[in-house]
Amino acid sequence: MAISTLGVFVLLAAAATGPPARGPVADLARGFLALRAGAYHESARALDGLARRLPRNRDYALYLLGESLFYDGAYAKARAAFSELAKLRPSRFAGIAAWRAADCEWMQGQRGEAAVAYRNLVAQKTPGTDPVVARFRLAELSAERAAPQGGTAAQEARRLFLEVHLDFPAHPLAAEAVTRAAALGAPTAAAPEAAALSPRERLRRADKLADNREYQAALDELALLPAALPADLAAERDFAIGMAKYKMRRDYAGAAALLQRVTPELAGEKAAFAAFHGARALSRIDRNDEAIAGYRQVVERYPTSKWAAEAQFRSGWLDVNRGHFREALPGLQATLARYPHSSFADDAAWYLALAHHLLGEPAEALRALDQCERLSHKNNDTAMRVRYWRARFVAQAGLAEESRRQLRECVHHSPLGYYGLLAAARLREAGEKVEIELPPSSLPAPEAHGKPGRDPALERAQELLAAGLDVEAGEELGRAEASVLQHMGKARGPALLLEEYPRMRAFHQALRLAENHGASALVSAPTGPARLFWQAAYPRAFRDMVEPQASTAGAPDLFVYAVMRKESSFLPHVVSPSDARGLLQLIPSTGQEVAEHLGVSLHTDELFDPEVNIRVGAAYLGGLLKRFGEQIALAAGAYNAGSHAMMRWCDQWGSRPLDEFVELVTYDQAREYIKRVLAVYAHYRLLYGEPFELSLAVNPHYLKEGISD
Repeated sequence: MAISTLGVFVLLAAAATGPPARGPVADLARGFLALRAGAYHESARALDGLARRLPRNRDYALYLLGESLFYDGAYAKARAAFSELAKLRPSRFAGIAAWRAADCEWMQGQRGEAAVAYRNLVAQKTPGTDPVVARFRLAELSAERAAPQGGTAAQEARRLFLEVHLDFPAHPLAAEAVTRAAALGAPTAAAPEAAALSPRERLRRADKLADNREYQAALDELALLPAALPADLAAERDFAIGMAKYKMRRDYAGAAALLQRVTPELAGEKAAFAAFHGARALSRIDRNDEAIAGYRQVVERYPTSKWAAEAQFRSGWLDVNRGHFREALPGLQATLARYPHSSFADDAAWYLALAHHLLGEPAEALRALDQCERLSHKNNDTAMRVRYWRARFVAQAGLAEESRRQLRECVHHSPLGYYGLLAAARLREAGEKVEIELPPSSLPAPEAHGKPGRDPALERAQELLAAGLDVEAGEELGRAEASVLQHMGKARGPALLLEEYPRMRAFHQALRLAENHGASALVSAPTGPARLFWQAAYPRAFRDMVEPQASTAGAPDLFVYAVMRKESSFLPHVVSPSDARGLLQLIPSTGQEVAEHLGVSLHTDELFDPEVNIRVGAAYLGGLLKRFGEQIALAAGAYNAGSHAMMRWCDQWGSRPLDEFVELVTYDQAREYIKRVLAVYAHYRLLYGEPFELSLAVNPHYLKEGISD
């Protein structure tokens, strides 16, 4: 069994883009394509001796050759290739190659030598390798050596197998490991797996599954525990079940009941944690009176815990979010009084200001806003929120001209930011004409610095690109970025890289480079030399895939780009803590439901394929736009929080203007997501289309039919 590596998957995900017909680069392309097709003998023939003829990418030639030989069964030759590759540091394959050389020894039957290598390598934690396979093999070897002896030696082998099963429960070898462990532990014939695990071991395995976000598997594991357990283990079981239900977002009522019931059996921070999340579970299903009571109990029973300040804040915040603005004031004021130095103090002051505004009390709102400004961390987003809402509160106090002056300042300071867009909308509503004015760029033209010299790292990446390995070309250029910038100089280097990265589909690297080296360009007009930085920061990434799919789905392509930028920063293989995947960060269940509507089958791993992800994600965005009346803000919020949540907010707050509506969105993440996507979309519109004018009106009517959450 070979150790699978991230490097293999990345290589196999690339596509050839028309390499030369002859020469070393063509041989690299042919070898890669044959390896991807499973023609290992043909791949090895194409790659044989290529390392000497392709000095810039000797490591790629050796890696692909080693993989081809390994899967062709030529383990001795593969080991020689991997051993040579392991010496080529700083190649990203050097660490992986050492593992693959050990795999070759194992497959050749040289298990003792492989075991020595595996023990050394497991401690090194090399990225892109699978140490679980090595640990399983070490357990296998231990079991083989224990066979004649039994006793202590067999128990050691059992321990090694159990560690694989307990510490890596989601790994494909976990089930085989517990079967081997059970055989060594002389279990009952009727229930070998159950006999192999103690209750504490099963709890440990469930914890690992939950850590890997395998919540249903964790619940299945916990269900195998006996009903009668010692009190401490029963408390751990109930706590684990409650948190798994909470994180699955499907049974908040069950989670709340379990967490509240088990809290008295726990101690310290764990008890406060359980009590707080029990209250949060209740708030997620709109049992707000019970949730507020639960938050208050956290403050009363655990006043110095890390959860107390947030519980105090949320006891007031929940009343704001259900429209009980007067009732919210004491809880928010208590947060400021009891926890003035907590991270929730500025939020408490902000919602205090908003509540007074919604109660028609501008003087009190302004005082609370001043307090929010003093408590905030002075970042630009907070400063703009304070600036915009001060103008709103001043207008509510009857000072219309002063309000318009402050709104003009908002537009001047952040014309494409969320609050700048709102301020412009307010001014247009008052009859003022608003123009987006960005200062001209002071960047010199790159051509003024002459042609660059040859750069070995750049030439290496370009050679990979010519062979069709565009993903790898971008990765290698990214790894060498600092040296390229140093060699090319600050004037020419960034511009050159920003031209090369998109050719390699390295949109994420281009975005990061533009933000790190083009801050002044990105706040100036997108003309002249600044435009290259803008195009890197707001690219039409994967344009050949996005535009046809967006058109078919009825979603503006610039909106799809904006969501993609916010979701993944153009990284195709990124995974979120909630298991959202790929460029548009689709939850597998949502992706499968959209795919069914499209009439296509979908394996969840296909969401890492840019073309599949974009097709499904664009269709989902198009459906949300249709459901919510083509309103970008509502579709963005629904994309983040789910359409049912957005429908609930439309029912509750749809009669209010957009600025108030967004601030009253219940989910913190969704609220900020809407603001960020609107700002990104405004940048895209200015760069590639007509400037975006935000509407203050919310159309709360929606279609009930469509993709569910």
